[in-house]
Amino acid sequence: MTLVDSSDQLPVAAAWFTVTWVTGRTAVLTEPHVDELLRANLWYLRGRDRDLLVDAGNGIAPLAPVLARFARGGHRDVVCVATHAHVDHIGGFHEFEHRLVHPAEERTMERNRDEAPLLSASWPQELRDEIAASGYVLPPVLVDAIPSPEFDPATFHIRGAAPTQSVRGGDELDLGGRRLTVVELPGHTPGSIGLIDAEENALLSGDAIYDGALIDTLPESDVAQYLRTMDALRTLEVEVVYPGHGEPFGGERLRELAEQYLRARRLTQPPAANLSPAAPPRRR
Repeated sequence: MTLVDSSDQLPVAAAWFTVTWVTGRTAVLTEPHVDELLRANLWYLRGRDRDLLVDAGNGIAPLAPVLARFARGGHRDVVCVATHAHVDHIGGFHEFEHRLVHPAEERTMERNRDEAPLLSASWPQELRDEIAASGYVLPPVLVDAIPSPEFDPATFHIRGAAPTQSVRGGDELDLGGRRLTVVELPGHTPGSIGLIDAEENALLSGDAIYDGALIDTLPESDVAQYLRTMDALRTLEVEVVYPGHGEPFGGERLRELAEQYLRARRLTQPPAANLSPAAPPRRR
């Protein structure tokens, strides 16, 4: 059975990534030719000594040539941290020498290596049913262009790459003159994390929270954990949220979204999780 038409019916994109600098030292990369369900944000943060990429997209086209342009002819050491191990966040993970992820994500990461993420017919039926029930029409192929003439969406798989280090809540990532603190935000997945950027008073939230329909019904999701995460997020004092999907938003909207989730679930809120490090941070 042929699942998709030949990829030669899809146009070749002139550029696979868009790059937008939201501040002088923070940029967001997106993949505009990927269906919105898998169109994640990749956040690039410049430090004095090294740079940080938060999430690595779908792995459809190489990230290295794009990031090399940021080095302005020199070399920049880039650390990549995955907020969680879904395919739209770890596809380009293998390109980096330093790969950080929470240890609770390793099982999901291993499973995703066997998936064909760009063909909806290959997705588990339960997942497709949930997406359909939400009212979203899932296309047969989750791209509307290809990065090169030889790329075939039907045979594409993400390239596996084991993490080189694990990160947990309270860890600090030191870029030189810019430090980020890891916070644990479980619920969407067991090891979902975010990072707090002290320089910009910003939260990089991954898929734990964004301004849209949040997903908490996957096999690896846990609503009870998500409730605790949301209860903590609504008290977090940050000026801006850089989410895994969609546009950045402010601290007031963060509280609104967290409270909306809590109300929609109509459950007694467990005690708030502590997003502050409970022990001296481990520096990376």
